[in-house]
Amino acid sequence: MPDKRVLLWIDASANYERMGSRAEIRRVVTNAKKAGVTTLVLDVKPVNGSVLYRSRIAPFYEKKGYEFSERHDPLAVLIAEAHSLGLEVHASFNIFSEGSNGKGLVYESDNDWATQMYDQALYLETENATVEIVRYNHMPKEGQLAYLTRDMVDKLEINGTAALVKDNVVKKVLTSGEVSLKDGDVVYGEGSAAELLKDSLGAKIVARAEIRPITEWANASQGFVNPLLPKVQAYELALLEEVASHYQVDGIVLDRVRYHNQNCDFSDITRQLFEEHLGKKVENWPEDIISLSFVNGKKQVEDGPLAKAWYFFRALGIKVFFIKARDRIKELRPDIFFGDYVGSWYPEYYALGVNWASEDYILGYEWAQSGYERTGYAEVLDYLTTGNYYSDVYLKDLEGKVKAKVGMRTEAGQSLEYKPWYSVEGACDMVNEKVLGKIPVYGGLYLLQYQDKPEVFKEAMKVCLEKSDGLMLFDLVYVDMYDWWDNVAEVNSMFW
Repeated sequence: MPDKRVLLWIDASANYERMGSRAEIRRVVTNAKKAGVTTLVLDVKPVNGSVLYRSRIAPFYEKKGYEFSERHDPLAVLIAEAHSLGLEVHASFNIFSEGSNGKGLVYESDNDWATQMYDQALYLETENATVEIVRYNHMPKEGQLAYLTRDMVDKLEINGTAALVKDNVVKKVLTSGEVSLKDGDVVYGEGSAAELLKDSLGAKIVARAEIRPITEWANASQGFVNPLLPKVQAYELALLEEVASHYQVDGIVLDRVRYHNQNCDFSDITRQLFEEHLGKKVENWPEDIISLSFVNGKKQVEDGPLAKAWYFFRALGIKVFFIKARDRIKELRPDIFFGDYVGSWYPEYYALGVNWASEDYILGYEWAQSGYERTGYAEVLDYLTTGNYYSDVYLKDLEGKVKAKVGMRTEAGQSLEYKPWYSVEGACDMVNEKVLGKIPVYGGLYLLQYQDKPEVFKEAMKVCLEKSDGLMLFDLVYVDMYDWWDNVAEVNSMFW
């Protein structure tokens, strides 16, 4: 392994055309080599569940508006071109996501794989009807209603109908102009939904805690599956085995080996497995684990008496899967590097059922039961790459910052509040503290956060290279779009 590995991520959707021909792949590889990149990470299984290689198991990823030759295999071509210039290729798998935006395996054929999510469903209740408000702090699609708060926007330009809400009652209805969310929350709709809201004055907002498949929650755009289902695990392991067996990849890196969020999975099978783990029945399911409420327009989650045991149970299940995946891959190809991508915000990441720390790291968090360190899986890996996804580079840059908007926190598990470590520098320190030097760590940057700020981007690169074992750049599309190849080369040259 190089002293300082520099990974360049290639997202399947954003780079579909770039991976569509040998000529384009050769251009990308050549530029990457000149820029000091050591490793290309191809997103061979994106969140929609299809794949960007010729599989006997999963469907090939097809994107509207583009057409690949049937003989073109992006992974095989990338490996050949990269190896010819001495670069590595790692294959990335979004493990527990099998669909997105209503399409994919979990939506179309294997619906029973879908994770069961426990959440607050919101309803607009009028004298004549009750209609679900399907989106929360996300803009609605045609015919949908959305509940919007100041966590998302301060002001909203009205292109439909906005119902101003106070104390869970519609107090005012607006059909034009602009509405300030400082005056209250807003239920918003366009098209047919806008017509419905026009007569909503006096309507009530009602919240009900419900368990449904994730495919029936509009806010969840990705079709996560239940990580504990044996048939789910068998399917995902078969895909890993297929690539390890048929392609000369240098590494395999997993992504989304987790639950969708804190509200998953509350299926009957998971309840059964949790009760077996406890050695007793759960009397109040799911309230003994978490309870939900809707207070002043905010969805609240509170831990129940079994929450700590639940967090341990989920994290242990994820670690067991990592061990299975590593063993399956290494049996076939002992030489393959086995990695994982995670978010760097460790004190919040437990909500996703993940403990990427070393098993020797002793926790002091209130959500962790005694022995939680046994769920740590860093030692299972050959390397870890972390999303140090913050626009602020240094800890000092956080001074005076209190809260971000929803659009600035796009990653699972991240808080809107500015935590003391919410910077690239703080993330590097956080990760090093948890991993304890057991394996190499490559600090990751989300290049979109530095748009029009190339000098800030270069500073962020330097911090990752100084404070971790290397660098991960997400994503190729931004390096190309912003023409930042020279910036990448300039910083990398300082460390070689």
